[in-house]
Amino acid sequence: MSVYHRKVLELLAIEKSNEKTYLRIKLELELEIELFWEIDSDTAENLIAISEFDGNHKCRLSLHTTLDMVKKQYISLLTRTYRDKSARIYFTCSVDYKNDLDSIKNIQSVNDINYLPFLSKNLSVIDKNKTEQINEQNEVVIPKGYKLPLKWVSVAIISVIFIILFGYSTNISINDTTIAKAAGKTAEAHLVKRKTVVTPVTKLVKDDYIQSRLPYIELDDFITYSIPEGYVSLTFDDGPSKYTTKIVDILKQYKAGGTFFFIGINVQKHPDYVRYAHSNGYTIGSHSMNHVKMSNLSYEKQKDEFIQSTKAIENITNEKVVLFRPPYEDLNEQTKDVIHDYHDKMILWNKDPLDWKTRDADKIFNYVRNTKSSGSIILLHESQAVIDALPRIIERLQEQNLKIVNLQ
Repeated sequence: MSVYHRKVLELLAIEKSNEKTYLRIKLELELEIELFWEIDSDTAENLIAISEFDGNHKCRLSLHTTLDMVKKQYISLLTRTYRDKSARIYFTCSVDYKNDLDSIKNIQSVNDINYLPFLSKNLSVIDKNKTEQINEQNEVVIPKGYKLPLKWVSVAIISVIFIILFGYSTNISINDTTIAKAAGKTAEAHLVKRKTVVTPVTKLVKDDYIQSRLPYIELDDFITYSIPEGYVSLTFDDGPSKYTTKIVDILKQYKAGGTFFFIGINVQKHPDYVRYAHSNGYTIGSHSMNHVKMSNLSYEKQKDEFIQSTKAIENITNEKVVLFRPPYEDLNEQTKDVIHDYHDKMILWNKDPLDWKTRDADKIFNYVRNTKSSGSIILLHESQAVIDALPRIIERLQEQNLKIVNLQ
């Protein structure tokens, strides 16, 4: 069974050398790697304004960006932490930064860094047993016998044509969708912009434009019960099921976010429902493999429940699963150890309409209507009663000017 790794990107400093600006970062993958990331001066200035490198604060860079359709700007997030307090600070970033970030997000191992020339040489690899130096060469080394896939050559040619036309056509009006798709190219765009780039490790796992239309909150706490005021999260447990696609369709109709916690055995039975939720931009988390009480199991068996379910989902979506919800809200210290060891986030809740018990759409809706929903994570289960109540729930939340978000 392969080992599961989650990426964490810590910002250590912002430095200038030879009129170029670099982020000194620590990337946590299967190892911890310190390296330099060359970025544009505008994004660097925005980060300088919100970062604190005083030895007390830790700054973590989000691996996600969203597109502001009005200003035609990409937005990313820095989380600044001091002791047990953290602040999420948004900043505008360039298309280059977004593309570089996508490249980092899609690498699968430290060896893949060799294909990302915007990351400088002298990468210190920190292991438990030794420290070694990798990537001492100035140029990216293409593995012997490696042939550039035809589809990437095609992407490069098309991108060159687009850039030429875009650069010389100052009087052409381009609609939002075209801008989003053009700006939203992932690491393959570097084939045009940086001559030494080859990106065989990059996978297009989701349409960036679809994802950018859904509001989301990126969580920083290890265990989360609630979210900031002004936001609300609708979460759906125990799928995928015959109800999944209908729930997705309702959320799409209202342009509302949603988070699904799927059981591994159901994922294996209904892979198409998993693809449907994922392809429409909704977050998918794990709800264990067999929906068991985790505290009844040993550490190793809990780990198996976790890994098997996440891998079942990842094999379908080609995207890392980072959220976990223990069935029955049942957990112990070993459960926490499992999630901590795999750098995941545990999502619980602070609002429960007991929809599994009542199976009554009116009672489900009335619970939400009569409850303070701002800042809440609402626990729901996939069922016909929830489908019947969901449009009214969403309308009620939107009447209160609450943003219904994906959790990430």
